[in-house]
Amino acid sequence: MEAVSQGSYFWIMTMQVPSEKGAVLYNYQGTVTPAKHNTRLDLFNEIRKNLTGRFPHLGDAIVVTFDVQPNRLNPGNS
Repeated sequence: MEAVSQGSYFWIMTMQVPSEKGAVLYNYQGTVTPAKHNTRLDLFNEIRKNLTGRFPHLGDAIVVTFDVQPNRLNPGNS
């Protein structure tokens, strides 16, 4: 049986990387359509892994902010 989608979600992640002058912050955002069984932690780990794979300099980064919300403006209206 195929997992049913939860719909589209908007996410944002801010990561901090040490630099010679202190630290650099990187902000990323996008949308994701998780499978029914996915949790917020699953999405956090998936997004972080994707970003560090695409941008190797983020390998030692710490996540400062992460949020994921339904990607619609009126959550009460389908």
